[in-house]
Amino acid sequence: MNEATFIGYFVMAVITLGGFLAVVSKITQPINDLRLVVQELKDCIQSLKDDSLSQNNRITKHGEEIDNLNHRVGTLETKVDMYHKKNKEY
Repeated sequence: MNEATFIGYFVMAVITLGGFLAVVSKITQPINDLRLVVQELKDCIQSLKDDSLSQNNRITKHGEEIDNLNHRVGTLETKVDMYHKKNKEY
């Protein structure tokens, strides 16, 4: 085996390994991109869950306030009705 053949085989081996690495890189790049997108999606879902929890807490608080106001207005209406009935009797 002379030097020219050895250099030819060496260059061919380097090109083959470079091509193999390029193919592996091209195959793994979409998978890595998908992992990034999935992580962003998880972060968005967690953010939506946190917002939903916050909104549910506010809605619960406002619901309690509305129930309290309904009770107070109902009591006030009863008192006004009782007052007007007493005044009509006189």
